[in-house]
Amino acid sequence: MTHSESIEINATPAHVWAMVTAMERYGEWSSENTGGYWRKNEDGIPGTGQVGDEFVGINRIGEDEWKALVEIIERQENTTFAFVTGGTAMNLAHWRYDLEETNSGTLLTESWALMNLSPLMIEHGDDEVQFRAANAKESISATLQAMKAAAEK
Repeated sequence: MTHSESIEINATPAHVWAMVTAMERYGEWSSENTGGYWRKNEDGIPGTGQVGDEFVGINRIGEDEWKALVEIIERQENTTFAFVTGGTAMNLAHWRYDLEETNSGTLLTESWALMNLSPLMIEHGDDEVQFRAANAKESISATLQAMKAAAEK
């Protein structure tokens, strides 16, 4: 299962890039994520969004709240930023942002791809899988719209 949407933003790729890579700010834009924090590496230094860094997202839908580990898997400055839910060990879902400079600013594309079923999806079956897929679509649309509004202020 995959889903992808794009939106034209009247802002430079560098400005949009700064938002896309500020994962601790996703709570400002996402319909599900409420924020989070960078995990510390073996030297005790928090991540900054480089490949291999891990982020713990705090998510909420209705009354349900949970934490989700993600690991940065791709970073090409001002062009591509991607992470995987569950880290590379679980490889549950890939989230990716692609930025393309346009005449009026930036075309931002957000993509989601389900790679493996989570334990909750396995336990609850197809209904849970379909719920998560529908939620990803809704979240992508909400996040892109909110990022556009914030970037164009």
